[in-house]
Amino acid sequence: MNRLVGTIIAIIFSFSSVLAWSDGLKQVITNWEVANFTLDGDAQKVAFDTLLERADALRSNPSASAEDFLWAGIIESSYAGEIGGMSALSHAKQAKNDFESALSGSDPNVTPAALASLGNLHSKVPGWPIGFGNDKKAKKFFEDAEQAGADTLDFYMMYAEYALNKGMKDKALALLQASEEVEPRAERNISDAARIAERTAYYGRLN
Repeated sequence: MNRLVGTIIAIIFSFSSVLAWSDGLKQVITNWEVANFTLDGDAQKVAFDTLLERADALRSNPSASAEDFLWAGIIESSYAGEIGGMSALSHAKQAKNDFESALSGSDPNVTPAALASLGNLHSKVPGWPIGFGNDKKAKKFFEDAEQAGADTLDFYMMYAEYALNKGMKDKALALLQASEEVEPRAERNISDAARIAERTAYYGRLN
């Protein structure tokens, strides 16, 4: 991305984020989509700086809902994935705590996503003694998410990636095929377009 264009986008994103905060979680989700899937470099860094503040506000709210904790965790885990290295571990740990808090809310609309997010987190974070990542736990979380009714493109692509990385090609194929039945969400078109692109890449890895 052109550096000047990236800087302008970052400024617009930061300003619009402040104005839209009163719109609540929906705007936070939209801003996360933009940051995670369309920005890079300095623009992405500025966007995530704002989102991390929002994540802290979400979890710090005395009346925080399971969905609030879920999205606080998604922001933290996404940022950890972007920066990588040892500096990412604190954000990964915070994401783990947020997802566990989301689960404790026992919201049936949030539980599948929280389980899938924990599976994804455990599959990507290094294991002991560096981090808390655990392949067995990752597999169990993905299985539990599936049992709980997870059926979004996000879930299918996260689980398919894990299955491919573990050589579980039959499972990966089944997940990719199941994802073909999912209708893209009008309100999440950026995320779903990115997931559909991932699906194409994952089909390629099966050959």
